[in-house]
Amino acid sequence: MVEYCVYWLENGEPMHEVFSSLAAAEMYSCAIRGKENVEWVEVSEEETIDLDELEDMFPDDFCGV
Repeated sequence: MVEYCVYWLENGEPMHEVFSSLAAAEMYSCAIRGKENVEWVEVSEEETIDLDELEDMFPDDFCGV
């Protein structure tokens, strides 16, 4: 599964938000860019870990969880 993360620096503090669609992440990044004291904005596509898939790969590690 893929998530889209928006990372930015606001007043020198690192911030982030996570979205399930690229369109939503891009719209949010545009809104963030318009804020005062925002130094940098980036949208990143990231793979997420599917716990069901991990359980299939390592069944002994999930012992009834």
